[in-house]
Amino acid sequence: MQKISIYPSVLAIKEDPISWDARTSELGIPVSGIHYDIGDGEFVPSLMLRPEDIAQIHLDTPIDVHLMVRKPSVYFPIILGFDTVRAVAFHIECDEDIHETIQTLKNAGKQVGLAVLDTTPADHLDQYLLEIDYVLVMTVKGGYAGTPFIPQMIQKITEIHQKNPEIPILVDGGI
Repeated sequence: MQKISIYPSVLAIKEDPISWDARTSELGIPVSGIHYDIGDGEFVPSLMLRPEDIAQIHLDTPIDVHLMVRKPSVYFPIILGFDTVRAVAFHIECDEDIHETIQTLKNAGKQVGLAVLDTTPADHLDQYLLEIDYVLVMTVKGGYAGTPFIPQMIQKITEIHQKNPEIPILVDGGI
């Protein structure tokens, strides 16, 4: 049986960081962790959340950071300093060496995810599937909260799963 985990995004409540803990606790469903989106204003058009605001989350819940940025390593000095950050996903479309970035995160003791935009073919992930802990498929146009789910991403998810049925696949957006 496949396990489904829920990681609510704090992006939806970014206007009031003081209430992050309370609002996440009020969901009324068991959550496995928190999804924390960071954008740089270049890779995606909005800045989203700031890396240093992870300190505002006081729940004893793992945080998975999603870096929608051109240069993920720029954010490592801040995000890797938080014990609650369990995993970091960055985009295959970023401007840094993918293998080197994976290794840096692994050496820091983090789980590593490789994210893929809706416009990037699934086979671009193939050479990295054995190095990473999970894949994150963008099921919306990245950069804004509340954009609609793209149904065609189900085929991309299926394709990734068929190539490596053991790798967890996360979906981001419109769910």
